[in-house]
Amino acid sequence: MALPDGTILSKRVLVELSHAIERFALAAEPGAPLVVVAMFQRLSYFRRETEVYTDIAARSSVTLVGLVEDFPPQLPPGVRHVLLAEDEDLAREWSVTVLGPNGGATLVAVDQERVDAGAHTLEEGRRFQGYWSFVRADAYREILRLRAQLTLPAETVEAIDEVLHAVLAAPEPRHQDRWNVPLRFLADRVDAGVRERAGLQTRLDAAVGHHDDVAERDPRTGLHTERFLARWTAGLGAGLPVGLVLLRVPGVAALRAKYGLRAELATLQGITRSIQELLTPSDRVVRLGREDFLAVLPSWRESDVLGLCDEVCTRVSGLDQQYPFVALPATAAATVTRERPLPVDRLVAQVDGGRRVSLLV
Repeated sequence: MALPDGTILSKRVLVELSHAIERFALAAEPGAPLVVVAMFQRLSYFRRETEVYTDIAARSSVTLVGLVEDFPPQLPPGVRHVLLAEDEDLAREWSVTVLGPNGGATLVAVDQERVDAGAHTLEEGRRFQGYWSFVRADAYREILRLRAQLTLPAETVEAIDEVLHAVLAAPEPRHQDRWNVPLRFLADRVDAGVRERAGLQTRLDAAVGHHDDVAERDPRTGLHTERFLARWTAGLGAGLPVGLVLLRVPGVAALRAKYGLRAELATLQGITRSIQELLTPSDRVVRLGREDFLAVLPSWRESDVLGLCDEVCTRVSGLDQQYPFVALPATAAATVTRERPLPVDRLVAQVDGGRRVSLLV
């Protein structure tokens, strides 16, 4: 969809704006016509707001949520749903719109499917492009857009139309633009707080040379550990596609016993460099055990992930041209997934097959 402005919003700002609009719905006059439509992307996101939407459904004429799911979910009484396909434009929307004769509010944001490189967790770092308004006419246009784009049962369309007719019959409330001013101020304060926290964390990391604590870094390579991966992906919803490349380098575990500590460290540095030189600031590399290395690539496309997978294997296989001059043929498995938790165990099983590069589907 084409958005009225290009404002980039953090997840934290969207959460606070969404809650404000949901409270706007709960503050509506009891018994007055009211329609509430929200695009939640995934059922897991809706479950966190079940109690609020139970209350909203008890007060509104229509409460409708859009979800990317294969089967109709169990929802609270009065909450209607519409299922979206993965490839629909609306599947990337995070929106909440409330409309009644006495006022309206809307928030619409499109998932950019990218993350802030400095975010404490992947979910916290998600970025959206969007806008909001507490003007009834804007909410009216948004309900019309959703009514036209969503495939809805006739009963739901009829119920929405009843609210739309009631809105048209009532004069537009005066001085609504003033309500946007304090809301924008508060949203900016929230966003500034998020950025300040990220800046403080970055400076702290630079001062101590680690992210969060020593347990999140492998002492041999400086790469992240599984403890970091668990924290960084905690609470990650299915809205963000994540590329994964699991690289296995057989023989690394035996290097120290055969050639000494210096040879082991030189090889580990070469492997680390072979991966990190191909990454963006948003990506991370995690050492899994002694011979497995996992590249976590938020928002990468499948073709780019496969290209990186092949290039890393080529680079690692060429490390025998430098000290300690030991041939270590690499194998790798790759995928792009919205599956949660991330299918790391299946990638490990895939590299057990021994093919140089394989794709997990």
